[in-house]
Amino acid sequence: MASEGVLSKLLFAGSRDFLLNNEGAPVKADVVSGKVVGTIICPHWLPATLENIISLIKHSFEELKDRSLAFVFVAVDRDEELIDTMKQYGEASKLDERPDAECFADVLKRLPDGCFAIPLEDWETRKNIEQKYNTFISTLAFFGPDGRLLSDQGTALLEQWGAAGYPFDNDHIAELRKARYANQNLQALLVHKESDDLISSEDGKKVKVADLEGKIVALYFGAQWNIACKQYTPVLASVYKELKEKVEDFELVYISSDRSQELFTEYFSKMPWLAVPYENEKTRKHLNDWFEVKGFPTVVILDKQGRTLNTQGTELLYDYGVEAYPFTVERIEELKQAEEAKRAAQTLETLLVTEERDFVISKDNLVKVTSLVGKTVGLYFSAHWCPPCEKFTPKLISAYNELKARNTEFEVVFLSGDRDEESFNEYHRSMPWLAFPFNDKAISSLSEYFDIETIPQLVIIGPDGKTVRGDGRRCIEMYGVDAFPFTEDRVVEAKAAVDWKYCHFPKEVMSEKHEHTLTLTDKAYRVDTYTCDDCEEQGFRWVYHCAECDYAVHPECIGEATIEAKENGNQLEEDRTEPGYICERDVCRKM
Repeated sequence: MASEGVLSKLLFAGSRDFLLNNEGAPVKADVVSGKVVGTIICPHWLPATLENIISLIKHSFEELKDRSLAFVFVAVDRDEELIDTMKQYGEASKLDERPDAECFADVLKRLPDGCFAIPLEDWETRKNIEQKYNTFISTLAFFGPDGRLLSDQGTALLEQWGAAGYPFDNDHIAELRKARYANQNLQALLVHKESDDLISSEDGKKVKVADLEGKIVALYFGAQWNIACKQYTPVLASVYKELKEKVEDFELVYISSDRSQELFTEYFSKMPWLAVPYENEKTRKHLNDWFEVKGFPTVVILDKQGRTLNTQGTELLYDYGVEAYPFTVERIEELKQAEEAKRAAQTLETLLVTEERDFVISKDNLVKVTSLVGKTVGLYFSAHWCPPCEKFTPKLISAYNELKARNTEFEVVFLSGDRDEESFNEYHRSMPWLAFPFNDKAISSLSEYFDIETIPQLVIIGPDGKTVRGDGRRCIEMYGVDAFPFTEDRVVEAKAAVDWKYCHFPKEVMSEKHEHTLTLTDKAYRVDTYTCDDCEEQGFRWVYHCAECDYAVHPECIGEATIEAKENGNQLEEDRTEPGYICERDVCRKM
């Protein structure tokens, strides 16, 4: 009996030694014996999701069915939480709400000949496969004849390689990639039956792919609807224009995933480079598949022979701009070494002083940067319009004033992200510390230098001018002034003090606002932060927690008066968020 074979533990349980064919009839288990098995792990009650995988299999199955390959459908039981969420967001039409047996029988009919299924009644086997191998809502996983998992990315492999990907193991896919890239050139990438033309954004003029031979070519994968692309495209345009002024052997080509010709035309009009014409859909899809593009924006850089030079062009052009040219491994290593040397030589003056300015400002005076040397300095990246900044700034003011009262050598310098000088002035007047002048060019360079993607952020610079830590905000919120001077040793001591404090709190309490016992713990969440269900403010590590309901309360909130809900305030915060940022409750993040 085949169920005693190598795949028995995966596909069979108990005395069942059969699968179902697409007519619902049992077939002996040896139908998959000695074969590579693709398991389609997918909800039978989400027809559109399942149809995508079935269509993909049908597309390749004519070639694949002659191989030692079989597909087995594994139904995933209903997820009531996901179903409620879909209904809440108006996606109920995507659900098949018929009884499970009807849904399952309908799925069987849609499977291609040669595909099989685990019976719906075998809940134990289906659940075991789902828990072990399902990576998202649906998964196509390939297993070898010995039951070994070959890949849980079967959908992507079929999309990219089709039948040529068989048997879908890492070694074979690596060989395919090696062979592909060995023969890669501009003609193979950009010229297909549709056309050998690119188009210019300036006048719509056609440009032959052959005209790019002998140049370094960057391929920009993006889309008008993608928020990150909207943020990145102007940066890339600036770098592109500067590069074109300096060198003649560089070009950039836009590979669109826009949703219509009109949106492509509108978005491409803002770009100073070339593009694959929107109507050349096969070429665009071919390039996305070739470079396995997983998200936008993505920039792939090709050398003068059309071979892949660097797949991390997005970051390289953002971090180094024109300095990254000619994008070779040697050039990138030079830049990294130069950056490391710069950080090693970092002083407060190299950070804060520019050719035009050797001072920062207080409310009334200019303060020389040299007067801050030898102090611990916090660089505070913040903005008046940012709701999380509005919440954190008072905490920082309180800590700052207390440290000043202790005569500690501590100072803060505000680096504003405000959009106008009036807002900057109003915000700075509320602060007891120093600031960069409004719209100072060093703010942008320091933001890049410290990789500031969210605000508020507090970067701590030590008395020697070296960076102590980038998470000064977290230290203030968790430990207050006890974290000063923010060294690792001091933060460890502050953490130990907090742990000692909470170890003396009651281990279990009852709250009038929750029906279950709350247990004091610092291990309720994998991350350090949580949101208190009482005051709706952020908490850190220690929490009174109900595991059954995931109810969380600050230890200090137990017994305190209920704080009113903040629905209106939360909506106001959303409305105030500036263009180019997304408010994520505790930070405002660059898009």
